[in-house]
Amino acid sequence: MAEPHGLGPQHRVADLDAALEPAAGSLLALAFRDNPINRAVIGRDRERRLVVNSYGMAASLAASRRYSFRRVIFEGDASKQNKFRGEIASVLLALDPGGYPVAPPPLSMQLRCLWGQGFRVIRRWAQLYRQLDAHHPKHPHCYLALIATRPERQHLGIGRALLDLWLQDVDARAMPCYLETDQSALVGFYQSAGFEVERELEAFGKP
Repeated sequence: MAEPHGLGPQHRVADLDAALEPAAGSLLALAFRDNPINRAVIGRDRERRLVVNSYGMAASLAASRRYSFRRVIFEGDASKQNKFRGEIASVLLALDPGGYPVAPPPLSMQLRCLWGQGFRVIRRWAQLYRQLDAHHPKHPHCYLALIATRPERQHLGIGRALLDLWLQDVDARAMPCYLETDQSALVGFYQSAGFEVERELEAFGKP
């Protein structure tokens, strides 16, 4: 797999297979821990947000096995045996046209998530998803479900390289694409990649 522009020899793009899900889930849980919606849904306690996110991301990753585009960027070094050793620096999950909405994860994973997150959090996530679903495009499109970069590796172009890799796939299909973000600071990032703001919503008092 060719590396996208902007990455160095210490980076490698790989498919996110089931074996990588625990590491990817840990990255996602940490990367989204302090987002406005996470604080609104889960609460002020940062450690609790991280634990609750871990259960949610594990369930999301299990459901995402039906996704069409699951990639990670590793960052590390190649050994003398030409084996790459490193950690996941960035994760991207996306859907092809017709892939939304995704079927839920297995029942066992849903029950584990319920136990780990609690009824209140599950109910508030469901409320948010219903609100977002009401505005989700009805026409065929590619959907960026999740993208995150390890906090200490942000602002280095790693996440943008992974986003560009997905957009190359979108362009090859000649399809529109869509995403949501709860971080106003990221609007410019996505606009620089060609996205436009379609609408602004408010959830739990957060724009």
